Amino acid sequence: MSTGQIPFLRQLGSEDADALVGLIRRRKVRRSQPILRAGAAGEEVVLVLDGRVKLVAYGADHREVVLALRGPGELLGDMAALSGQRRTATVVAVDDVEVGFLRADDFRGFLREHPDAALVLIRTLVRRLSEATRDVVDLATRDSVGRIAKRLLELSAEHGAPAGPGRRIELSLSQDELARWTGATRETVSRALRLMRQLGWVATDHRTITVLDAAALRERVGEG
Repeated sequence: MSTGQIPFLRQLGSEDADALVGLIRRRKVRRSQPILRAGAAGEEVVLVLDGRVKLVAYGADHREVVLALRGPGELLGDMAALSGQRRTATVVAVDDVEVGFLRADDFRGFLREHPDAALVLIRTLVRRLSEATRDVVDLATRDSVGRIAKRLLELSAEHGAPAGPGRRIELSLSQDELARWTGATRETVSRALRLMRQLGWVATDHRTITVLDAAALRERVGEG
């Protein structure tokens, strides 16, 4: 795993990590419940301790777009807390999760007292900006099958487990959710998955996708 893929908390030195965890207020949130809301003031940051969350935004027609999936050790709400601006995304629990809340003032104080942690945060923000730029380029230049293939590769690498000859994505993932994650319609996702099944690239079950031929998907994406 590259440094860019390591969660924020795991990149900190032990003293910095212990100091941050010592400041948070722990809370459990049930699956599908919001944790942070778009449009709210950035008065708190959230550290994911257990489980996974998704960051979503809504278009003019209130269509949900999934921006990212975050797991244990990831920091959320940091940009709004540092800039003083309102949040641009809503954070929703994908699983039953445990998170830690920290007031923005206390978080800024932590960064002043722990400059190495501030450098880790800068690297994290730069990485996320690069990922967002790549997503914009993909949306403009890849067809829907290519975007779906790329997302399946990412999900199988980050949230996959060995399953026979392939890797099963360990997320309950509906076609609607995959569509929201790739900027496609549900009908487009259905056609793409049907094609991938026929070619032997993936297998699907109820809300479960297994990547059988990652090399073929990479070639389709142009990364082979």
